[in-house]
Amino acid sequence: MKLILLTRFHSQHQGAPLVARLMQAAEAQGHQLLVINPAEVVQAFNSATAAESCPVLWRGQPFPVADLTLPIARWDDDHTWQIAQSLEAWGYPVTMHQRVPLGDNITMARLLARSNIPAPRSWVMAHPSQLSVVMPELHFPLLMRSRYGGSGRRVAVVQHSGEAYTHAQYLATGGQPFLVQDLPEPYGEDVRVLMLGDKPVASIKRMAPAGFVRPKEEGNPLCSVSPLSAEETRIAQAAARLYGAPFCAVSMLRSKLKGPLLLEVSRVPAITEMESVTGQDLAAAIMAHVAALGALHAARKKAPSTVVPMSGKRA
Repeated sequence: MKLILLTRFHSQHQGAPLVARLMQAAEAQGHQLLVINPAEVVQAFNSATAAESCPVLWRGQPFPVADLTLPIARWDDDHTWQIAQSLEAWGYPVTMHQRVPLGDNITMARLLARSNIPAPRSWVMAHPSQLSVVMPELHFPLLMRSRYGGSGRRVAVVQHSGEAYTHAQYLATGGQPFLVQDLPEPYGEDVRVLMLGDKPVASIKRMAPAGFVRPKEEGNPLCSVSPLSAEETRIAQAAARLYGAPFCAVSMLRSKLKGPLLLEVSRVPAITEMESVTGQDLAAAIMAHVAALGALHAARKKAPSTVVPMSGKRA
């Protein structure tokens, strides 16, 4: 089976290990996995043949035909989304995921609340002076984030009110709202779950290095297999359905006071740590799942269309 991964993440530190493992798994299973960088793709809508053939070009040639193209895109990466939508419009088998703004901390807080997915309590503020309104409800230390960003960018753990006001001034530079968020205990640990669709296939408890409030993406000193409770399974499934991708990783916190809370959803999880702890070949599981989706697309394409007769008479 020929499969295409359309993503920029393969060239980034966080995405490269996953893509490398998927390439190995694809070869072992007899599949061909082609990784295409959207930066090398253009759309030639002004072409005279665009009405007859797909206008999406890769390196100046027609986009390759495959059993399935899987885009992995940021919500604000318009170029990748447009490529995927054009391929789908011209009949290419494409498995899309939801355009969930995982990089927009404020919108995600809103979506999680509306979807009944418990997460750390958050306040959205437009100006540092608004801190005084909620100060009686705040418990230090707490987390402060810019609206956009992750992986430590414009994120800080603040220990007292003076530090909170100082960081609020920094976050509000440029007029963007910012997020103030509870930092529930226990510190330095989480539960990471690999999801295939809405099915959890592996879960581990991760303990962060000394001085870290939350574990790193990988390379944590203490990890162990950790089965999920019924509520943790529900949260992981709800988060995966919200994202709607063939695979992702969900991180949760086992809060002592509020029970399990969602921390994040990762598009391109580093699976080597989970594989070493669980002993599972998770890359093989992901690739088998993606190949099954490709086979499903092929079966749907070959299925004969059914004409449903109209009942009754026209006036």
